[in-house]
Amino acid sequence: MKTKSTPLVAKILGYCGILPFAILAVLHLYGGQQLKITALQGFLAYGAVILSFLGGIRWGVASLDDRFKGVAPFISVVPSLWAFVCLLWPEPIQAVWGLLAGFALVGIADRWFPAPGSTGWMVTLRTRLTSGVIACHGILLASLTLG
Repeated sequence: MKTKSTPLVAKILGYCGILPFAILAVLHLYGGQQLKITALQGFLAYGAVILSFLGGIRWGVASLDDRFKGVAPFISVVPSLWAFVCLLWPEPIQAVWGLLAGFALVGIADRWFPAPGSTGWMVTLRTRLTSGVIACHGILLASLTLG
């Protein structure tokens, strides 16, 4: 896997994708009671969508291979199923922990077991984006814990 420079548009779009996490986590941290509820619901919904999106990326890369076999297609479906279960979790703090774990696991997979055909710049960008998303989860978890 040859590492090339990350295209600027990929950087911009990728980092813009972290903004909803950051904004919602900060709103939860500093908002009033109703805003906290809305921010938490938004954070969980957005997290589930993005975790599913990451599985879709792996599906797309795996589907470029005419053979489309092995574990790659199966691994690509797990993030969506994981996110769905997190949305159903009755305790919000556990749902946030579940999404954080999902992002961490997908991040590890992207870093150490990238889908065949993944570009080097994508692996680097995904590592950075995952770190930002996990940090936002940490802010939200601190806000939930502190009340």
